[in-house]
Amino acid sequence: MDSIILQSLAAEVAKRIDGSRIDRIIQVGAGTMVLRIWTGRERQQLCLQADGDSHFFLTTQSFAAPATPPRFCQLLRARLRRLVKISVEPFDRIIHFVCAGADNKNYDLVFELLSKQSNMILVDLDTGLIVDLLRRLEGPRILLPGQLYQLPEQSSYLPLTASAVELDAALSAHDRDVAAMLVATVYPMSLALALAVATEVAAGKELSQLLCDIQQRIAAAEFQPRKVRWAGGSGLLPFAIGDQAFNTIEAFDSFSALFDSGVSENESTNPQGLGEKMLGVIKRQEKKLKKRLKHIQQDQQRYVAPEALRITGDLLLANLHLMRRGMDSIEVDDYYQSPPTRVKIELDSKLLPQENAERLFHRYRKAKRAGDHHARRLEETEAELLWLEELHLTLDEAASPDDLFQIQTELEAAGLLQKVKGQLGKRPAVKIEDQLLRAETPGGRKLFWGKNSRTNDYVSRSLTGPKDLWFHAHGMPGCHLVLKCGEAAGSVSDEDILCAASFAAGYSKGKDAGKVDVIVAQGRDVKKPKGARPGLVTVETYKTVMVVPKRLDK
Repeated sequence: MDSIILQSLAAEVAKRIDGSRIDRIIQVGAGTMVLRIWTGRERQQLCLQADGDSHFFLTTQSFAAPATPPRFCQLLRARLRRLVKISVEPFDRIIHFVCAGADNKNYDLVFELLSKQSNMILVDLDTGLIVDLLRRLEGPRILLPGQLYQLPEQSSYLPLTASAVELDAALSAHDRDVAAMLVATVYPMSLALALAVATEVAAGKELSQLLCDIQQRIAAAEFQPRKVRWAGGSGLLPFAIGDQAFNTIEAFDSFSALFDSGVSENESTNPQGLGEKMLGVIKRQEKKLKKRLKHIQQDQQRYVAPEALRITGDLLLANLHLMRRGMDSIEVDDYYQSPPTRVKIELDSKLLPQENAERLFHRYRKAKRAGDHHARRLEETEAELLWLEELHLTLDEAASPDDLFQIQTELEAAGLLQKVKGQLGKRPAVKIEDQLLRAETPGGRKLFWGKNSRTNDYVSRSLTGPKDLWFHAHGMPGCHLVLKCGEAAGSVSDEDILCAASFAAGYSKGKDAGKVDVIVAQGRDVKKPKGARPGLVTVETYKTVMVVPKRLDK
């Protein structure tokens, strides 16, 4: 990725996330950070990759983090709260993410995309000093905490606006090999762009004019991301040029989509890939169940209400003395109505009066069996959909391989996912108590809540006493939260209840909403139906409160 593509990618990303809130920062590898961002309209993920082929992009992939975040990741979590703006050093592979901090300071997260020397450096903008960095360096260039941050020295290259005379002199030094000269002499210039320009020169175009046209297209932001391949190599182009130089050309709507596709291609051997795979399984099963619901509802409409058939049969039995074989219909008094009314009942003229009544009772029994069957299937399908929605939320909240492992085992137990080898594999058992999230209310009362189906089950079935208060977002997937109060349930303050409800809302699907309705119930009213999936309960009696969602500080 040369500085041309970096510049275009930065402009593309800035347009979507400048001024956004940073919700979470996770480190998914030795040099890869993922910033989970809320723009005010949608959730985004910005991936900064300083390993191997360094780059950054907006991604839709699922990422998991170590249970304990590394040193630099912890620092970024503590300091950064909002992404103010993104800028790029002119024609250089250095990008600045200017952020507002929790301590009313401004920071510059400098991302140097310098191949094997790629680095992320947090700089205090008030002093210009390095707070800390991903990789500390001591050598020709010193990068250490407390040092003044200085840009690396730039090599001497010809600019894109170089004159024809300068370019001709450089060509002579490279035996008239246009591509080799461009890569070695002109900046910015990637090998893919050099090959494209060389092809255009071979077709009779002026080299200096071509470079001038490239600069004008960059200034006008006329970017059309392309992934190209040629014999012995592959690369990226910012726009269409020199198509004849390449064997294959793949166009993308954006550079983020281009880089995100690379993550998808290589996701099968890492936890991120497993997370994406599980998300696909959940979405496909949700689609299947919604289709099943529609079919059940259509089947229900095909059957007449059973009670109407039974009543009609009773009316025929009561009027057998008026019926004769060969009759097509009969009018009788419907004594189930008050006052009784005359109704017309259609008959099968080939059947005896008794047989007509029996036919209706047979249809009644069949419709009743079908209705019971449909009601059972409807209940089971709705329960499984609710379980999948909870699982979907758990996957979205997953912050470590251990979190993914819990989802993986649950999907495997349900028969929706084959056992996966070589990804998360076997992991040491983790005490369920250690997986709970916890906090205290203003009144000093303990709060505990789960972050997956297993821990939610534990909170509701084992941790919640009969007189404790239990919380859950109303009508949407969310955590099970208990406020421990025991015998003092009647003396819990409104402030403590609203605090607990805010956390229940913050760890639900409504976490980004302005306000959320939250169920408040006593523990004795929370029941686990026999045979229900993990994390599913029924609540007999409850009230609701409306609160602003709240989450733990990062």
